[in-house]
Amino acid sequence: MKSLNHSIRQLFFKNNCILCSEKANDNLHYMCYNCHKSLRDKGKLKRFNDIYYLWNYDKKLKKIIEEYKFKNKLYIGELLFNLIGEELDKLMKKEKVDGIIPIPVSHKRLMERGFNQVEELLKFGRYSYIKSSRIKETKHMYELLNSEARRKNIKSAFKIEGLKGLKKVLIIDDIITTGSTMKEFITEIKNNNDTIQIVVFTLALSKTAKKINLKMR
Repeated sequence: MKSLNHSIRQLFFKNNCILCSEKANDNLHYMCYNCHKSLRDKGKLKRFNDIYYLWNYDKKLKKIIEEYKFKNKLYIGELLFNLIGEELDKLMKKEKVDGIIPIPVSHKRLMERGFNQVEELLKFGRYSYIKSSRIKETKHMYELLNSEARRKNIKSAFKIEGLKGLKKVLIIDDIITTGSTMKEFITEIKNNNDTIQIVVFTLALSKTAKKINLKMR
């Protein structure tokens, strides 16, 4: 089915790299060899304070995530998973987590996009994960310019159950900027299980996070 979808896409659309517009590599389908190699070489597990991440959030990562998340190009999720899967496995073994929780999107965003971008990545890797809910409609964080507005926007936005018996969980998001979303999600988890240990992982970490010396705890 994958090869059939790719053949149809090649028939009707230009098969260009989503980052540089050069011809995509046939084996990669949506990215040229050079861009893919650059992402793979840079996408190694890193740590800033108590946050694990793979890439610095730059123009290339912004482009990939926007195409995937906001333009409903699910095939980019498979490409992304192929870049992150090995590093994610390393992290899970290193931290010995016994559960994964992707940050949820609101019902409205789910209806608009048709999918949760982080859950889709985990599905490509056939990972099991714990579902949670975003029970409050919030503005896009990039629309809010200061940390206090972001904090109020996301306050009491989440609901999660099913944490009984878990000792350590891995929370995953695609981008961390100021950390407001992640901190509020951690608060909800701790309200349900105050002894649970939490490991934070994001695909991309922003310059802002480093500038403010962001810490989750």
